[in-house]
Amino acid sequence: MADRCPITDGVSFFLPVAVFVHLLRQFNRLVLGTSIAALFFGAAGAALASTAVVLDSDDDSLSVVTSDGYHEVSRAHVGRAPHHLIVSPDGRTLLIAMSEGNELVFIDRSTGIEKQRMAASDPYQIGFSPDGKWFVAASLRLDRIDIYDANNFQVVRRLPAPTMPSHIAFARDSSTVYVTLQGTSSLIAVDLASGKALWTAPIGPTPAGIVTRPTGTLLAGIMGSDYIAEIDPHDGHIIQKIHTGNGAHNFLASPDGKTLYVTNRVAGTISVLDADTLAITATLTAPGGPDDMALSPDGKELWVTDRWHASVGVIELTSGALKTIPVGRSPHGIFVY
Repeated sequence: MADRCPITDGVSFFLPVAVFVHLLRQFNRLVLGTSIAALFFGAAGAALASTAVVLDSDDDSLSVVTSDGYHEVSRAHVGRAPHHLIVSPDGRTLLIAMSEGNELVFIDRSTGIEKQRMAASDPYQIGFSPDGKWFVAASLRLDRIDIYDANNFQVVRRLPAPTMPSHIAFARDSSTVYVTLQGTSSLIAVDLASGKALWTAPIGPTPAGIVTRPTGTLLAGIMGSDYIAEIDPHDGHIIQKIHTGNGAHNFLASPDGKTLYVTNRVAGTISVLDADTLAITATLTAPGGPDDMALSPDGKELWVTDRWHASVGVIELTSGALKTIPVGRSPHGIFVY
């Protein structure tokens, strides 16, 4: 079940200065003359070392981790209960959702400078529709789904969604958003234009991560069991169950679309699936409640947040070798440059 984080006093956001100073000290011998912004966001820094941004939801902080020595570079207090982060459709902005801080933080990816903090009621999981028209926030704590105009971030629809709306996926034509409901073991489909629920269907105990396949069917991680469910997007019925491991939780697709990774939080593993056939091709060791994932820019490493061990795991995909990097409490969302 998703973690509910305590509310603590927030402080001013100082990520850019803290992060950039530390990164410059760590990398100056490798990239002398490269701008600080390029170190953090650009291809020049990424070619030499991967840099991960990790949200630590229980201590309200953000960690920056590097593959140059595999250690935490810096940690900054970012706001109350940061859980998930995404990149805007144009690739220019990193958005961080503060669920109990009730705000969204916008970071300019070219400069690393905070552009804006916007009030947003309990944004837990967030996402943009494929056409970039809609922005959706699942409010897990307040049992609600908010639909925004992505051009100005104004709320246009607000839909009650009992209970515990969690993860988000969109229809490929941007007509529909699908949200897992952890508290009722269901999946809800919502028409984005009208904001009306199209259907709600039971899919298994405590559903979490969800993705849309190229074929149009959906995959949901059934965290209260040991499988992922393939689901018909028209009515929510289960097509098949693929048993991956206890606590099947979240997904990551490889850039070429050929491989799908599934975290199994209770089992402490990551299942590797053929994205076309959904056959399991490998199982990776990832102890500590593996949650969100990201691939290194070169595709050689899989980075995963260890929710229960206050660490980030880095798995070398060829050998399966695992490195563990301590970070803040309850690491959740992750983004790797």
